[in-house]
Amino acid sequence: MKDFPIRGFNPCESLLRHTETQLTAFIRRMKELDFNSIIIHSDYGWRRYRELIERECSAAGVEITLMVFGPRTFFSLTDWKSSWFAKDGSGKPFTDKPECETHPCASNPEALAGFEAGAEKYIAALPSSVKRLHMRAGDGLLFCRCPRCSKLPEHEQWRPFVEAFVKAAKKVRPELKLETDLYIRRYSVPEKHEVFGELDRIMFDTFYRHPFFPIGSTLDQCNSFAMQYAAPAGFADADTPNEYYLKRLKEWNSLYPGKLYIHENVMCQGFWGCPQYNTGVYLQDQQIYRELGLGGICYEAYEPGFPAFAKMFSALAAGKRADVPCELEKILPETDLKVFCTDMDFPFERYLDPFAAKIARNLCTSLNGVNAQFYRDVVKFEWENEDKLDPVLVGYAAARNGYVKGSLRFDGLSDIAADFISRRKLWDFMEEIPLDEDPRQVCKEIIMELCEKVRDNI
Repeated sequence: MKDFPIRGFNPCESLLRHTETQLTAFIRRMKELDFNSIIIHSDYGWRRYRELIERECSAAGVEITLMVFGPRTFFSLTDWKSSWFAKDGSGKPFTDKPECETHPCASNPEALAGFEAGAEKYIAALPSSVKRLHMRAGDGLLFCRCPRCSKLPEHEQWRPFVEAFVKAAKKVRPELKLETDLYIRRYSVPEKHEVFGELDRIMFDTFYRHPFFPIGSTLDQCNSFAMQYAAPAGFADADTPNEYYLKRLKEWNSLYPGKLYIHENVMCQGFWGCPQYNTGVYLQDQQIYRELGLGGICYEAYEPGFPAFAKMFSALAAGKRADVPCELEKILPETDLKVFCTDMDFPFERYLDPFAAKIARNLCTSLNGVNAQFYRDVVKFEWENEDKLDPVLVGYAAARNGYVKGSLRFDGLSDIAADFISRRKLWDFMEEIPLDEDPRQVCKEIIMELCEKVRDNI
């Protein structure tokens, strides 16, 4: 990785799941790995941990990029109206307040003006220590479907808001380094793309790629279903995301050489600390990115659940692996697993040590259907191993999965627990926890209440 100018981590929306000790250890390890860049989410943890992050990053020689969910945060600084938000086909806004998954309505001039005004307020309030700002939106599946917006593909709906962001920043902090991302359904080049040339960097986010095949591969046919998430209708010129992404990457790189870098998103650490066993694939990707002359790579990673990934990141940081790939890594490309751990019949215990097999089996069971006793058991296991795992995320995700799919019910919940399980994203809930309370402890108490009150919905 030493030949890439950008070598880093993106902890994504995980900061409030860290203790101060964990976050400190995470940043200090970056120096050992010779990683020099970190993306910190302004929306989820910056207020609480800013002093720690700036101190530790300065000591480790790590550059901070502050990332903000533009619609969530910029709108929240205005007298927003729900009519500014993206709507479904019936005209109802997808979200009723600014949150992670809020997208703007591109056909509403008032929404665009409010977005720009909020951006000005946000940028003007940034501390002078912030030198680089990245603006993005949520996962891209809730773009507006009002009569006017439905005629625009998602990448064209998003472009005006990138322009508003750049305009606001140039007005308030012209020296600020700016970037945004190419992400779900907005990978295609907009017809008017010149604003991207005004950015200092452009992140290419690989979400929905298949992790067992290199970028550009045409062998990931079991993942062809994911093209509905990668490309807008009518813009798919490939069968699978891996093939599609390399085409778009080359296209953007030819327009703006030297500006692009990769965000390797969802390495499945978010799947309960369950290792991917695809180090060799990511090393092949590194070579592809070198040949393209890209700026570098930021990998998704965070301290809760990191131990299972330590060996992988050591190899990726060095740009090579000294050991022979394990047997599991050899056979995974020959399977039809869309994401590791979804097949109940997969013999995890044959390839993994007992602890790793337990994690894999827990995730597999959760994705295929949760019952009340399983939920209680998995929460107990996670908290007994909180030094190795991510019990807050798992406690939320397993409950939410069973609740949404209807296999679990929770009788007589407190107001705060009912709010917790109703949230689309855990991090929106955690960000609203008062600064004088411990967010991990608040969530732990709620998860224990869920364990007490969970019932099979039969």
